[in-house]
Amino acid sequence: MKSLYFDAIRLEITRQGKVGIDPRHVEAYMRLEHSTLDGLTAKQFNEEVKICIACVEADGITNAESCAKSFGL
Repeated sequence: MKSLYFDAIRLEITRQGKVGIDPRHVEAYMRLEHSTLDGLTAKQFNEEVKICIACVEADGITNAESCAKSFGL
């Protein structure tokens, strides 16, 4: 399921040169820290995407997919 944040996360992933990372996975890791993403400034949002890309890469696709599914993504 595509969230409201999917496109913004996808664009930031691309801007950071990490094409191939699933935006759902990044959003799931973001939601572990932030119950809502609306309160983040653009700078904070982009920094969270960067951090969560690293989490996806470190934790692996299987765990990232499980995390995304746990948030209904």
